[in-house]
Amino acid sequence: MNKRIEIRKSMPKLFSVFTCLWIIVFLVEFVKGALLVAVLPVYMNDTLGLSALTISVAFSLQYVGENVLRSPAGWMAEHVGLRGTIMGGLLLSWAAVVVMAFSMTGPSLITACALLGIGTAPIWPVVMSTISIDAQQNGGTGSKMASIQIATLAGTGAGPVVSNLIIGDTYRVVFWVLLGVMAVVTAAAVLLPRQMTAPLTPKLIRRPHAGFSFSKKVHRLVKRHTVRSVYSVRKVFRALTALKLTPLLYPAMFLQSFVIGILSPVISVYIRNELGMTPGQFNLLLIVGGGVAVVGMIPVGKLVDKFGTRWFLHLGFLLAVVALCGLASTHDMLLVWSFVLTAGVGFAMILPAWNTLLAELVPEKERGAIWGVFLTLQGLGTVIGPLAGGWTWDHIGPQAPFWASAISMTFLLLIHASMSRARRLSQ
Repeated sequence: MNKRIEIRKSMPKLFSVFTCLWIIVFLVEFVKGALLVAVLPVYMNDTLGLSALTISVAFSLQYVGENVLRSPAGWMAEHVGLRGTIMGGLLLSWAAVVVMAFSMTGPSLITACALLGIGTAPIWPVVMSTISIDAQQNGGTGSKMASIQIATLAGTGAGPVVSNLIIGDTYRVVFWVLLGVMAVVTAAAVLLPRQMTAPLTPKLIRRPHAGFSFSKKVHRLVKRHTVRSVYSVRKVFRALTALKLTPLLYPAMFLQSFVIGILSPVISVYIRNELGMTPGQFNLLLIVGGGVAVVGMIPVGKLVDKFGTRWFLHLGFLLAVVALCGLASTHDMLLVWSFVLTAGVGFAMILPAWNTLLAELVPEKERGAIWGVFLTLQGLGTVIGPLAGGWTWDHIGPQAPFWASAISMTFLLLIHASMSRARRLSQ
């Protein structure tokens, strides 16, 4: 009862909470997009002379830190507080950018990538929990998912574009700009509404420890929180079991991010070195392709709320397969542009529909922790994907990551078709 009362009290101000989180997501993705798409791959390959596999290890560790800690971050958001959880992560992310800005060695950059992943881990469980609370009262999950995906794609696209514009003979200016952006995003987190400090689940009544020595007080406190943590984990697994999801959903969550993870460490090197594009041409490619995806998600999110996710995912997966096969098969600029536009349309359909599908499966209880588990499972693809992309690049060739991504997307299309058929038969 207390939890429901607390949520209802926070709902009138939830729009401002969502707005702040939208800004945070945009700015964090701006920094990550600049680093992971435009700056680090080319810097580590061309300037430091590192192999594609080494770059992939750095990217993979970033995703490891981000995804392994998502479940604990979801739990912390519910029991410690949303603002405190997200603030701690942003400070770690800011420290990671500082290390990148002032380090010149491969090991230090790899460590900084891992630290960046750890720092960004709390963001998505917090965002998804907020959207789920709002959607429970007001509906429109698809529109809200589309809005947050717009922030993600816009930030991820704007980061590389701005970085390519200011990259010159040195990367120092880029790092200083990114440090300034991290300062702004940290300030945005400080300005989150005051109710963000209150946990989503009420704290248990603390019993006084009068009459006990300090060591016994600490022992009882640790024991109580350990028991509570174990109990919370058990409740999460029970909730997952109670969902009775089709087993096909779990490989689908993996593949959905794996197809992108394969390309993440090599795509900018491929465009710059294999296709011979200048930074300006690369910028135009990002603006047009990303713009199609971002603009397309606005009507798609509304249509998903009206018609469901099935056909949007079918068509989106198919368009993505066509685009990836095409990019792996040609160096002709006209065809490259057409396949980039095809990929933009495909992902405009996939992203809001996929997140809406997952949001419909999340139960009301233990919402933050369940989202953390879902996002962790989905994030395994972003951990293994870069390793697969770097290995295939080094051992097979520059086109190999695109073929591997296309094959994985084909499997995802077939899995989703099977899931859709099973759901229709069960209804």
